[in-house]
Amino acid sequence: INTMEIPTAKQFLNKLSQTIFLAAPVSQVFRFVSQESRNRLFRNQSNEYDDYYSQINYAKYRMSGFFTYDFIPVSLMIEIFIAARDRDFRQAIETGEYGNSYQAILNELKLLLGNKKVNITTDFSGVNFTLEKDGETIQLYPEDLSHGELKRLSIYLWIKYRKIEDAIVLMDEIEIAFHPDWQYQIISDLKEWGATNQYILATHSYELCQALTPAHVKEIEPKLIKPQTEN
Repeated sequence: INTMEIPTAKQFLNKLSQTIFLAAPVSQVFRFVSQESRNRLFRNQSNEYDDYYSQINYAKYRMSGFFTYDFIPVSLMIEIFIAARDRDFRQAIETGEYGNSYQAILNELKLLLGNKKVNITTDFSGVNFTLEKDGETIQLYPEDLSHGELKRLSIYLWIKYRKIEDAIVLMDEIEIAFHPDWQYQIISDLKEWGATNQYILATHSYELCQALTPAHVKEIEPKLIKPQTEN
């Protein structure tokens, strides 16, 4: 890149940036957020428009490749369902028959969630989860769903429906909230959900490392500030 003309280099970097993605816990301290914003973490954040997490949301708005492991990406799910509905309606206009995009997503997510179902609300303002048990449909509430299964759903939706392909995906502490079995399983999941991507994972999980060959694991020495010894 050092030998490129500036316009060519900018074009190259812009194209490259569209193939690099970052996912991390929302509680992480991100260096690309200003120092002033980071310092707010040590202060009372009473102004909702000026706190650190507002800055994180703004960064996500500015950087389409940035994703945080939120409780559940409701806005993304609504967007996915509405897009599927529109595809089905467009097909009905063109062919006289509705498509099955919407139903396909329902089936896909049910398979991912086991015996639970997820759907959009009738006013398109949210999503709901249900469970079929003994011929009865049971409404599920946030406390009925584990953090781990919602996080796994979030990652799946992000990779699958943001069409992250042929990309470099950086993921920090993906194991948080996962049962040890899921920490091991997530490696296979990522390969299945985005087989053409290169994943670089930063982790503290022994189980996750066990799912990889030694050649794919690099141990990084911690760079902690050593306590000063008294003379």
